[in-house]
Amino acid sequence: MAERETMMIEKKVCEKCGLVHEIPADDASGGDDWKMIALSVVGIALIALIWIWVFRWGVPFVKSISG
Repeated sequence: MAERETMMIEKKVCEKCGLVHEIPADDASGGDDWKMIALSVVGIALIALIWIWVFRWGVPFVKSISG
């Protein structure tokens, strides 16, 4: 499947003539890519911390209650 790239266009009202002009939008995807990478890393780290907490303290706690 071929990817289709869409161009973002901003519409602004000109102060001089009062007409609406279409201007290509600034591509801010570079910052968004880093945000997505950071969120993924934080999510994986959070899952790992929960996993460690459950097996370090949660499982022994349940075994001591049931025993």
